Amino acid sequence: MLKYSFISVTAFALLLSLSFCGNQTQTNKENGQEKQAKNEQKNNVKKPSDIKTDRKFNDLARFIAGMKPEEGSVYEELTKRKEWINYAKNADAQWNNVINIKRPKLIKWRENELQKVTEQGGTLFYPFSGPDFLHAGTFFPEVENIVMIGLEPIGTLPDIDKIAKTNLGGYFNGLQRSLVTILQYSFFKTIDMNVDLTGRVVSSIDGTLPVIMLFMARTNHKILNYEKMALNKEGTLVPIADFKGDKSTYYATKIEYQRGDKPEERKTLYYLSVNLSNDMYEGKGGLNQRKDLKTFIENLDFKSVYLKSASYLMYKPYFSVIKNIILNKTKYLLQDDSGMAFNNFTNGKWDITLFGAYAGPISLFANYWQNDMNTAYKQKKYPIKPLPFGIGYQFKEGTSNLILVEKK
Repeated sequence: MLKYSFISVTAFALLLSLSFCGNQTQTNKENGQEKQAKNEQKNNVKKPSDIKTDRKFNDLARFIAGMKPEEGSVYEELTKRKEWINYAKNADAQWNNVINIKRPKLIKWRENELQKVTEQGGTLFYPFSGPDFLHAGTFFPEVENIVMIGLEPIGTLPDIDKIAKTNLGGYFNGLQRSLVTILQYSFFKTIDMNVDLTGRVVSSIDGTLPVIMLFMARTNHKILNYEKMALNKEGTLVPIADFKGDKSTYYATKIEYQRGDKPEERKTLYYLSVNLSNDMYEGKGGLNQRKDLKTFIENLDFKSVYLKSASYLMYKPYFSVIKNIILNKTKYLLQDDSGMAFNNFTNGKWDITLFGAYAGPISLFANYWQNDMNTAYKQKKYPIKPLPFGIGYQFKEGTSNLILVEKK
């Protein structure tokens, strides 16, 4: 002990403090890593340990969105072609109303009415979504993960070099055709997507992937990486490089991205093409047959759910499994009247806020009229707030509705 006697009490205290801080920092780091690992396990999504970024995916997104290429883009020469110049001009016109008029209204409304919902982050679950990143990314910008599900195929990355040698103008026409209803009316038509996004109009547009990428570019998001995933038998998404699938395997798109004004963040979108009904549909097993899919959804740590233009599917008994999973798990649910019947939320377990007006369903879904919802709007049984935009099947401002519920 004598050889340490020259160390003063103050110096010793300082060393002890530094040692404690070092250990505490290491402990905090380990706790953070453990928390991240638990979150990934809870969300049932396997992420690679190395964080990959490849600018080619963002360059591609800007090119198919008709946006000016960033310096060094591999597509810069192609943007000098007549087909792209004409397409970019038409795309700007097609997007003008959405970007400059409608989307600012959505953002302002979100900031006023969804602040509590969006600030919690976490995972957003958006079933029956199709490729609608436009509304998911606008209403829920703070979430770390978005999980979107539709029947439409996931699609493949377009081979632009090949397309440019064959029919570049035809490819752009196909993209614009696929966006007409979502940009004009706020929703995709399932019957149109069955044609537009399955290679029937343009063989190279074979799924939702290019539309999602285009939406990200046009809404000021930057794509950092893309990866095709597979759902294994345990209900976990894994990179296809690590997995050998078969004819029954469900595949998924994984896109990592960031907001244009938030270069420090890294968010993830997953899109799966699956059947969410209880049983078989068009050759795809439902949640009663597909334990892998049911496990995946049940293990998602989602706090928010968004439902829009959902064809009133969860009104039907053969969509009861997914409906009950959502009601049991979520804390917040934002929907129009096509999502779930209003009586699912009037049992005293939910705080309800109504927006806009209830004009009833469109003629295609006329048998889903809800007397109790109509009465709630007329008698002001719950808070009713304005909705300064049109959305859903009743897409005109003044006839649209949204319902926000929070589990008590």
